[in-house]
Amino acid sequence: MQNFQRWKDYQRKLQRKALGKKLFRQGFWFFPCLLLLGLATQFSKVDMSTGSLEKSVDTSNVLMKKDLRGLIDPEILCNGPGGKIHLSYSGNSFSTKTTLDSSLQAYMSKKIHGSKSPLVGFVAMEPASGRILSMVDSKKMKGVKSVCLSSQFPAASIFKIVSAAAAIDRCNMSADTKLKYNGRKHTLYKNQLTDRTNRYTNSVSLKVSFAESINPAFGKLGIFCLKKDLLQKYAVRFGFNQPINFELPLQPSRISVDDDPYHWAELACGFNRETLISPIHGAMMAAAILNDGKLVEPTIIEVITDNENNPVYSGNTRVIRQVLSPKASREMKELMAATISRGTSRRAFRGFRRDRILKKLLIGGKTGSIKNKSDELLYDWFVGFCAEKAGTRKLALAVLVVHDKLLRARAQEYARLAMRHYFKKPSPRGIS
Repeated sequence: MQNFQRWKDYQRKLQRKALGKKLFRQGFWFFPCLLLLGLATQFSKVDMSTGSLEKSVDTSNVLMKKDLRGLIDPEILCNGPGGKIHLSYSGNSFSTKTTLDSSLQAYMSKKIHGSKSPLVGFVAMEPASGRILSMVDSKKMKGVKSVCLSSQFPAASIFKIVSAAAAIDRCNMSADTKLKYNGRKHTLYKNQLTDRTNRYTNSVSLKVSFAESINPAFGKLGIFCLKKDLLQKYAVRFGFNQPINFELPLQPSRISVDDDPYHWAELACGFNRETLISPIHGAMMAAAILNDGKLVEPTIIEVITDNENNPVYSGNTRVIRQVLSPKASREMKELMAATISRGTSRRAFRGFRRDRILKKLLIGGKTGSIKNKSDELLYDWFVGFCAEKAGTRKLALAVLVVHDKLLRARAQEYARLAMRHYFKKPSPRGIS
């Protein structure tokens, strides 16, 4: 009821004499109902253009992000066309302008909605502002309301982003620091985690370990370098176990760190099913690497205005915290770029240096995959970024595909499609 009272105070302040008190109350109570029933069925005009957060009207707003979570159906924004939606009722009109890029949203909707995989979630974000440029999901199985907003999915090797960042930031490491491991790359046995060196020991750089997702190398980082304190500290810095302020209900990503050194190894390399993350949080993590280590709050609604063009909600850019130093973020860019050029994404991005669009971009990423407990589903991740080498536009994205017995289009394939589509068009004037 506090929001409603603030709304009424706001209207009295504007002295809207044309609307009676009774009509106003009816109009306000109907507004959230319209949103809950579905904005798409009520709009009278759709403008597919999107604007910039920096151009938002500077005024006191009636509503905050938390006030919108119970009013807006996530499905409308997640798979809607984006742009501007106009609403009319009893002489009152409200306009909701999203941050979605209508072209990218339509393109990825077409690609993802045609998938036969049980679940697909895709999020693309403008790194510096936190503006969500695309958010699309596909659900062929029950139990998930919104793939993009749900944190019920194991992070797998995506957590190596956190581990590597912590090692660089606090353990005096660089991309070229040598790590040693024994045994196979993608297993994690206790006998691989001893601090021993013999003729079977492999020596690789942190960059190669990250790019090729070498579990025992990262497991030893967890035991001998990061330990409980740094694993916990940097997980929280990157947003785990923290509420994320967003216009839609967003489940916090989860991690739990105990006192067992082997558990530290499992966490550091992502070899567990207990560390959980949402696609939108994955995009935020990638954005932080491009933002010189700053974690930015996401936003999907640019502005909501009434029929007199008075803003009742305006989105804005807010830095949550400095996750790691700018120097460490530069090292992380090098690690993530190696994933594309020589690591686990090299096949999906084969030929990118000759591609007329992709060759103009700095591309980085991290893959992750793990099966569920029953071995029936495979969680397939790609979290990454791309930025113009000779321009200012940047894109952070996260893709999750949940496969059944058949492996269909992989997460990194969707990422490549999104990058090519977004950067094939000229940069709009004033947008970076």
